[in-house]
Amino acid sequence: MNLRALVASALVALAAFTGFTAGAHAAELPAGRLASTDDYFAQLERHALTPDVNAQLAYMTFTDFISPLYSRGCDFEAWAPKKMPNRILKYSLAWYAYGLASVAAIDPKMRQFAGHAIDIAAAKMKCKEVWGDWEEDKFGKDPIKKDNIMYKGHLNLMYGLYQMVTGDKLYEKENKRISKIIYDEIKASPYAGIVCEPDNYFPQCNSVGYLSLWVYDRLHGTNYKSVTKEWLKFLEDDLIDPQTGTMWLAYHPVSKAVKPWVSAYTTAWTLTMIHGMDPAFADKYYPKFKEAFVEVYDNGSKARIRETNNTTDTDGGVAAASTFTLLLAREMGDKKLFDQLLNHLEPPAEPYIHSGILHYKKPSNLLFDELLFISKVHVGFGTLLNAPLPGAKAPAVAKK
Repeated sequence: MNLRALVASALVALAAFTGFTAGAHAAELPAGRLASTDDYFAQLERHALTPDVNAQLAYMTFTDFISPLYSRGCDFEAWAPKKMPNRILKYSLAWYAYGLASVAAIDPKMRQFAGHAIDIAAAKMKCKEVWGDWEEDKFGKDPIKKDNIMYKGHLNLMYGLYQMVTGDKLYEKENKRISKIIYDEIKASPYAGIVCEPDNYFPQCNSVGYLSLWVYDRLHGTNYKSVTKEWLKFLEDDLIDPQTGTMWLAYHPVSKAVKPWVSAYTTAWTLTMIHGMDPAFADKYYPKFKEAFVEVYDNGSKARIRETNNTTDTDGGVAAASTFTLLLAREMGDKKLFDQLLNHLEPPAEPYIHSGILHYKKPSNLLFDELLFISKVHVGFGTLLNAPLPGAKAPAVAKK
């Protein structure tokens, strides 16, 4: 039996349990694709996950001592097959958690379980294996007190989303403390935002920190999001290349220098989160992003992403430009580009389902399954901010 037949039979079996029509368009899908783009976009309306998403949830949570989100303890053996450096663990846990928040919004019957899995991710996020690079690099012993938005922004957003999804105040005290640290640090900064490492400022990491403040506001009725306006102005004035309308790779506050290369993964990640806070800003720059980075091929059925402009190679740099753009396309509701990118990304990874659990034999980057998971379920950060979830006590967040 070939790969396509194996995947199809597994999805049909899963459909019997999920109630989702498996493979309604299976005959039209390229070999190695697990569900249609229409089915992924319809999950929120149908209040049901596609069978392959359920199989990916099983990969994340089902198997004792093996699944990444099996326990709250500081065991990271599940990441060993990926050969993932410890300093990348924070991103793996965070993208899993953000996808799980969308699962909770899609299917109320899955809300309690999604909250449970976010809790595991948040608990693991506090393990020293995840944040210890801050100390190892001799930047300090406290990963939250100052700088390090690449860690504390994700941690804070995970805390907030956990409370949004569950109504449980388990992390409320820490969420309050970190939100105030982030807000105060931004207000005191001579530029808008917070560095990751000393003198290394990245727009994408700051987008996480700002979004965490918006979630906190939805929980508590505060107005920490007020600092967002100056940040978006800073991006436009200093971190967006006027020629391409895309974002420079990094900014260095001491010298006020930017790295003179634009970055697709930086821009895609940042615009994805900004769209939840200020849709007009993302709408303005999304067409410029596509013009600079998207390469359509195979008679229009596939697309891949150049990591920087004016090159012929794709997915350079961190090798994740196409996967981050898949998430951006989902956030922007761009079904055509989402479909083209998934045709490019998923079949070469050789997905297979065994015992109801989804695996990829040949993932193209370290965050491949995490980013495909969130991209398939993502309801949009604006939708999450305004969703009638148990912990959302304040009125819906008014967008800029």
